[in-house]
Amino acid sequence: MVLTARDRPMHEMSIAQSIVDIVEKELTSHGVEQLKAVNIAVGKWAAVVPEQLAFCFSMITVDTNMAGATLNIREVPLGYTCSTCGEEFTSGGMAIVCPKCGDTHIDLTSGRELTVESIEVAD
Repeated sequence: MVLTARDRPMHEMSIAQSIVDIVEKELTSHGVEQLKAVNIAVGKWAAVVPEQLAFCFSMITVDTNMAGATLNIREVPLGYTCSTCGEEFTSGGMAIVCPKCGDTHIDLTSGRELTVESIEVAD
């Protein structure tokens, strides 16, 4: 059996650990003992495989006060702004042409983020 990079989620494991570290600090600072969910935003160009990230998160939190918590992942599409006409648009893939004016001077404005948006705790 040959393992590929997709079979070894080391990148996602380090991201999951960073999420856990952020959440632990918040739980401690607010005196919260039980986590229900973490809501994150992941851009299409963040180089993250959502399923692997969720799996890694569940593995890291097994024997902690975060065990059983859900990692909700909102995928952020690629967003662009045309430098010529100002048109803002999204795309499922890489865009190279403005859909309004046809110009190729466009800037990527979203799709690279990886953000903890909110934390849900038990009552």
